[in-house]
Amino acid sequence: MNSTDWLIYWKNQLGFKATTALNCLLLFFMLLAGISPTAQAAAIGSPAGWAAAGSLILPGSGQLYNHQPVRAAGHFSTFLGAGVAVSYYHDRGDFIEFDDRYDEDEEIISTNRTTERAEVAERVMLSSMFYSSYDAYMQRRLLQDNLGYRTPVHYESIQELALAPFNREYLTRWTTLVPIGIAASALTLGADDSWVTERRDGMTRDEAAAYQFPKHGAVAIGEEAFFRGVLNNSFSHQWGETWGLAASSLTFGLAHTGEGLSADAGVATAFGAYLGWVHQRNDYRMAESVAIHFWWNVFVSLAALRHDPEDRTARVAIELPF
Repeated sequence: MNSTDWLIYWKNQLGFKATTALNCLLLFFMLLAGISPTAQAAAIGSPAGWAAAGSLILPGSGQLYNHQPVRAAGHFSTFLGAGVAVSYYHDRGDFIEFDDRYDEDEEIISTNRTTERAEVAERVMLSSMFYSSYDAYMQRRLLQDNLGYRTPVHYESIQELALAPFNREYLTRWTTLVPIGIAASALTLGADDSWVTERRDGMTRDEAAAYQFPKHGAVAIGEEAFFRGVLNNSFSHQWGETWGLAASSLTFGLAHTGEGLSADAGVATAFGAYLGWVHQRNDYRMAESVAIHFWWNVFVSLAALRHDPEDRTARVAIELPF
């Protein structure tokens, strides 16, 4: 497989443009290499940063670098298992390719059971890379007693983060309720004003809705672990909270292209800034950010499932011969 085929493969597998992903990784590795306004010993180019980079490329390698082989085995096996599942579902004849799944012009999503299962596996695979990077980064800082860092280190387990969206403590805070309320308002949109979903092969609306919870649970945990847990924390240490938040938010924005239901770069940057601000406000604990991210994505996805293409009124296109 040549480099072009590799890029196309991962674009189709992970659902975003490979060039955008590579831009994010390039920025990340530039910072790892020490190309930054500050060159402190504890910056992201430190052992903690290299541990994070290793596990981002190959989950478990950063844990091996930290001399934690049991943790390494757990992260790698999760990544490998998800990868096998992705390959299995993609090879099935009824799998719907990404470019066929989203009709951008008509705003119609096509899905079935195989495609939803593949999407869950894809999200788990990508999120295992993000969370493994976070785990290696935080564990290294804990092993070093956080010496030399201006930001605190709070390790949050998968179990804690998976329960965060259902934690009453977060669901009663205005910082969580306001963005969730905005996302939930999408449920009030009619079929003519929102994306609609064509469910194939006898798939019910309830079945399609059920897949959104594990799918977006993986997304919320993985993306918050990496963009907030690693980048927002480390950038804030290096450049201070304001510039650190700006850098992590911009990197988060660059990872989004607006394809399908994904936010475009501008909206994602703004959303990332809010999540990063909440992260800083919580003394760099990310559970509330995970809760917000999860419910935002779930409500947006459920809004698209509320209507079928048949629910729309007839659309009349008028073309003028200019």
